[in-house]
Amino acid sequence: MDRLVTTLFFSSFLLLSLFSTTTHAQTQNCSAFAFRNNQNFATCNPLPLLNSVLHWTYHSDNHTVDLAYRHRGVTDSDWVAWGLNINGARMVGAQCLVAFKNSSGRIQAYTAPIANYLTQLRQGSLSFNVPRIEAEFSNNEYIIFASLELPSGRSSFNQVWQNGQVSGQALQAHSQTGDNMRSFGSVDFATGQLGNDGGSR
Repeated sequence: MDRLVTTLFFSSFLLLSLFSTTTHAQTQNCSAFAFRNNQNFATCNPLPLLNSVLHWTYHSDNHTVDLAYRHRGVTDSDWVAWGLNINGARMVGAQCLVAFKNSSGRIQAYTAPIANYLTQLRQGSLSFNVPRIEAEFSNNEYIIFASLELPSGRSSFNQVWQNGQVSGQALQAHSQTGDNMRSFGSVDFATGQLGNDGGSR
Protein backbone atom coordinates (compact mmCIF):
# COMPACT_ATOMS: atom_id res chain seq x y z
CA MET A 1 0.00 0.00 0.00
CA ASP A 2 2.82 2.39 0.94
CA ARG A 3 4.51 1.63 -2.36
CA LEU A 4 1.31 2.47 -4.27
CA VAL A 5 0.92 5.78 -2.42
CA THR A 6 4.56 6.66 -3.10
CA THR A 7 4.19 5.82 -6.80
CA LEU A 8 1.03 7.93 -7.09
CA PHE A 9 2.71 10.82 -5.29
CA PHE A 10 5.72 10.87 -7.58
CA SER A 11 3.53 10.44 -10.68
CA SER A 12 1.45 13.44 -9.61
CA PHE A 13 4.60 15.44 -8.87
CA LEU A 14 6.05 14.66 -12.32
CA LEU A 15 2.82 15.65 -14.08
CA LEU A 16 2.65 18.90 -12.13
CA SER A 17 6.29 19.66 -12.92
CA LEU A 18 5.73 18.97 -16.61
CA PHE A 19 2.65 21.22 -16.66
CA SER A 20 4.52 24.03 -14.87
CA THR A 21 7.50 23.76 -17.23
CA THR A 22 5.27 23.77 -20.32
CA THR A 23 3.24 26.73 -19.06
CA HIS A 24 6.43 28.65 -18.21
CA ALA A 25 7.89 27.93 -21.66
CA GLN A 26 4.71 29.07 -23.40
CA THR A 27 4.63 32.27 -21.35
CA GLN A 28 8.31 32.95 -22.07
CA ASN A 29 7.65 32.35 -25.77
CA CYS A 30 4.74 34.79 -25.93
CA SER A 31 6.65 37.44 -23.96
CA ALA A 32 9.35 37.39 -26.66
CA PHE A 33 6.84 38.32 -29.37
CA ALA A 34 7.83 41.58 -31.11
CA PHE A 35 4.91 43.85 -31.97
CA ARG A 36 5.36 45.97 -35.08
CA ASN A 37 4.37 49.15 -33.23
CA ASN A 38 7.01 48.44 -30.55
CA GLN A 39 4.42 48.09 -27.82
CA ASN A 40 5.41 46.13 -24.73
CA PHE A 41 3.12 44.42 -22.24
CA ALA A 42 3.85 43.35 -18.69
CA THR A 43 2.00 40.01 -18.89
CA CYS A 44 1.10 37.49 -21.55
CA ASN A 45 -0.60 34.11 -21.51
CA PRO A 46 -1.45 31.69 -24.33
CA LEU A 47 -5.16 30.91 -24.28
CA PRO A 48 -5.82 27.16 -24.24
CA LEU A 49 -7.70 26.95 -27.56
CA LEU A 50 -8.00 28.50 -31.03
CA ASN A 51 -4.34 29.56 -31.40
CA SER A 52 -4.80 32.70 -29.33
CA VAL A 53 -2.63 34.71 -26.95
CA LEU A 54 -3.54 37.57 -24.61
CA HIS A 55 -0.97 40.26 -23.71
CA TRP A 56 -1.73 43.03 -21.23
CA THR A 57 -0.52 45.69 -18.82
CA TYR A 58 -2.74 46.39 -15.83
CA HIS A 59 -2.72 49.87 -14.30
CA SER A 60 -3.89 49.52 -10.70
CA ASP A 61 -3.87 53.28 -10.06
CA ASN A 62 -6.77 53.94 -12.46
CA HIS A 63 -8.06 50.36 -12.91
CA THR A 64 -7.41 50.25 -16.66
CA VAL A 65 -5.75 47.68 -18.88
CA ASP A 66 -3.92 48.00 -22.18
CA LEU A 67 -4.06 44.75 -24.12
CA ALA A 68 -3.30 42.95 -27.33
CA TYR A 69 -5.30 39.91 -28.39
CA ARG A 70 -3.52 37.76 -30.99
CA HIS A 71 -5.39 35.12 -33.00
CA ARG A 72 -3.23 32.98 -35.28
CA GLY A 73 -3.98 30.49 -38.04
CA VAL A 74 -6.75 32.52 -39.71
CA THR A 75 -7.13 34.28 -43.06
CA ASP A 76 -8.27 37.79 -43.89
CA SER A 77 -11.61 36.23 -44.84
CA ASP A 78 -12.17 35.47 -41.14
CA TRP A 79 -13.27 37.56 -38.20
CA VAL A 80 -11.89 37.26 -34.69
CA ALA A 81 -13.25 38.44 -31.36
CA TRP A 82 -12.24 38.55 -27.71
CA GLY A 83 -14.38 39.78 -24.85
CA LEU A 84 -15.14 39.96 -21.16
CA ASN A 85 -18.35 38.64 -19.67
CA ILE A 86 -18.90 40.71 -16.53
CA ASN A 87 -21.89 38.84 -15.13
CA GLY A 88 -21.89 35.53 -17.00
CA ALA A 89 -19.53 32.79 -18.09
CA ARG A 90 -19.85 32.36 -21.85
CA MET A 91 -21.02 34.19 -24.95
CA VAL A 92 -24.33 35.74 -23.95
CA GLY A 93 -23.60 38.97 -22.13
CA ALA A 94 -20.01 39.19 -23.37
CA GLN A 95 -18.60 42.62 -24.18
CA CYS A 96 -16.45 42.03 -27.25
CA LEU A 97 -13.65 43.49 -29.32
CA VAL A 98 -14.00 42.43 -32.97
CA ALA A 99 -11.73 42.64 -36.02
CA PHE A 100 -12.24 41.74 -39.67
CA LYS A 101 -11.30 42.90 -43.18
CA ASN A 102 -14.10 45.05 -44.56
CA SER A 103 -15.22 45.40 -48.19
CA SER A 104 -12.81 48.29 -48.79
CA GLY A 105 -9.91 46.04 -47.86
CA ARG A 106 -9.17 47.70 -44.54
CA ILE A 107 -8.88 45.96 -41.19
CA GLN A 108 -11.76 47.21 -39.08
CA ALA A 109 -11.89 46.99 -35.29
CA TYR A 110 -14.92 47.81 -33.17
CA THR A 111 -16.82 46.95 -30.00
CA ALA A 112 -19.87 44.67 -29.94
CA PRO A 113 -22.04 43.66 -26.98
CA ILE A 114 -23.64 40.20 -27.25
CA ALA A 115 -27.25 40.11 -26.09
CA ASN A 116 -28.25 36.63 -27.31
CA TYR A 117 -27.13 33.56 -29.26
CA LEU A 118 -28.37 35.03 -32.55
CA THR A 119 -25.78 37.80 -32.50
CA GLN A 120 -24.25 39.09 -35.71
CA LEU A 121 -21.62 41.01 -33.72
CA ARG A 122 -23.16 44.36 -34.56
CA GLN A 123 -21.20 47.40 -33.50
CA GLY A 124 -22.29 49.01 -30.24
CA SER A 125 -21.11 50.47 -26.95
CA LEU A 126 -19.98 48.14 -24.19
CA SER A 127 -20.90 48.23 -20.50
CA PHE A 128 -17.44 49.68 -19.81
CA ASN A 129 -15.47 52.32 -21.68
CA VAL A 130 -13.00 51.42 -24.44
CA PRO A 131 -10.98 54.59 -25.18
CA ARG A 132 -8.86 52.93 -27.87
CA ILE A 133 -9.30 50.00 -30.25
CA GLU A 134 -7.45 49.15 -33.45
CA ALA A 135 -6.37 46.01 -35.27
CA GLU A 136 -3.95 44.66 -37.83
CA PHE A 137 -3.57 41.50 -39.92
CA SER A 138 -0.30 39.92 -41.01
CA ASN A 139 1.02 36.38 -41.58
CA ASN A 140 -2.37 34.76 -40.94
CA GLU A 141 -2.70 36.51 -37.59
CA TYR A 142 -5.07 39.19 -36.36
CA ILE A 143 -4.00 41.42 -33.49
CA ILE A 144 -6.53 43.60 -31.69
CA PHE A 145 -5.09 46.41 -29.56
CA ALA A 146 -7.33 48.10 -27.01
CA SER A 147 -7.47 50.04 -23.77
CA LEU A 148 -10.25 49.14 -21.32
CA GLU A 149 -11.60 50.98 -18.31
CA LEU A 150 -12.49 47.97 -16.18
CA PRO A 151 -15.61 47.81 -14.01
CA SER A 152 -14.67 48.97 -10.52
CA GLY A 153 -14.02 46.74 -7.55
CA ARG A 154 -12.53 43.71 -9.30
CA SER A 155 -9.72 42.61 -11.55
CA SER A 156 -10.90 39.06 -12.37
CA PHE A 157 -13.45 38.44 -15.12
CA ASN A 158 -14.72 35.68 -17.37
CA GLN A 159 -13.39 35.89 -20.91
CA VAL A 160 -14.42 34.47 -24.28
CA TRP A 161 -12.69 34.39 -27.66
CA GLN A 162 -13.82 33.27 -31.11
CA ASN A 163 -13.34 33.28 -34.85
CA GLY A 164 -15.57 32.73 -37.87
CA GLN A 165 -15.89 33.56 -41.54
CA VAL A 166 -16.91 36.79 -43.26
CA SER A 167 -19.20 36.86 -46.31
CA GLY A 168 -19.20 40.31 -47.88
CA GLN A 169 -19.73 42.58 -44.88
CA ALA A 170 -21.62 39.94 -42.90
CA LEU A 171 -19.89 38.10 -40.07
CA GLN A 172 -21.04 34.49 -40.17
CA ALA A 173 -21.69 32.36 -37.09
CA HIS A 174 -18.67 30.58 -35.64
CA SER A 175 -18.41 26.80 -35.70
CA GLN A 176 -20.83 25.09 -33.34
CA THR A 177 -18.50 22.17 -32.60
CA GLY A 178 -15.08 21.46 -31.12
CA ASP A 179 -12.82 24.14 -29.70
CA ASN A 180 -15.14 26.98 -30.72
CA MET A 181 -17.64 25.72 -28.15
CA ARG A 182 -15.01 25.56 -25.39
CA SER A 183 -13.22 28.87 -25.85
CA PHE A 184 -14.04 30.51 -22.54
CA GLY A 185 -12.34 30.84 -19.17
CA SER A 186 -11.28 33.54 -16.75
CA VAL A 187 -8.53 36.14 -16.52
CA ASP A 188 -7.23 38.11 -13.54
CA PHE A 189 -5.50 41.21 -14.85
CA ALA A 190 -3.87 41.97 -11.49
CA THR A 191 -2.34 38.55 -10.79
CA GLY A 192 -1.79 37.44 -14.40
CA GLN A 193 -3.64 34.18 -13.82
CA LEU A 194 -5.93 32.44 -16.30
CA GLY A 195 -8.64 29.93 -15.51
CA ASN A 196 -9.04 27.46 -18.36
CA ASP A 197 -12.58 26.36 -17.64
CA GLY A 198 -13.56 25.82 -21.26
CA GLY A 199 -10.29 24.25 -22.36
CA SER A 200 -10.44 21.66 -19.61
CA ARG A 201 -13.68 20.10 -20.80
